[in-house]
Amino acid sequence: MNAVDILGYVAGILVVISLLPQTIKSWKTKSTKDLSLKRYIIYITGLILWITYAIIIKNGPVAVMNSIGLILASSILYLKLRHG
Repeated sequence: MNAVDILGYVAGILVVISLLPQTIKSWKTKSTKDLSLKRYIIYITGLILWITYAIIIKNGPVAVMNSIGLILASSILYLKLRHG
């Protein structure tokens, strides 16, 4: 792993960490009424595109970290659709 990969993982970790408080709160409270459905649909679409791009250019850090972000964002979207 080189310095550029490390930079990618650090950036990705920070983005993933930024999703954790909302994800945890949404799962605990089952409340997502104040969250924008459109925002999460757009965000998830963007993550899927980032993952696709990363796979095409063979960039592990971008693929891995955006995949983790996709899992977290998808769980929030699931709660939003289930509990409103």
